[in-house]
Amino acid sequence: MHPFKIKGIDHPAVAAEDVEALASWYCEVLGYERLFLDPRPIWLLKAPDATILEILPVDGNPRPIRTNLTPGWSHLAFKVDDIEAAIQHLDKHNIKWSSVLSPATGGGKVRTFFDPEGNVLQLVERP
Repeated sequence: MHPFKIKGIDHPAVAAEDVEALASWYCEVLGYERLFLDPRPIWLLKAPDATILEILPVDGNPRPIRTNLTPGWSHLAFKVDDIEAAIQHLDKHNIKWSSVLSPATGGGKVRTFFDPEGNVLQLVERP
């Protein structure tokens, strides 16, 4: 028996070249709201479902070249009710897509794109 249980994921974090600009993009384009600013600077952003995203400053190391199959954390996937409407919204913001609309593993539809700093994101609609 485990002495504790994981309740779920508290937050993913992304290191940004420009913390303020990337936080603004997640708020303006993806609907997050600013929750807390630490002076380092680190932003905690809250999604409409109350999940948290942390945006913190890079440490000066070079960005590794990644694909979805590179070892380590691969991407951040966002749940949506209507993926076609989400794609239309993101197209208005000149999103760089890295895939076409495809079947999602486990059912549904998925499409992969990048945030302004090149981090891999996905839209996922599940039945």
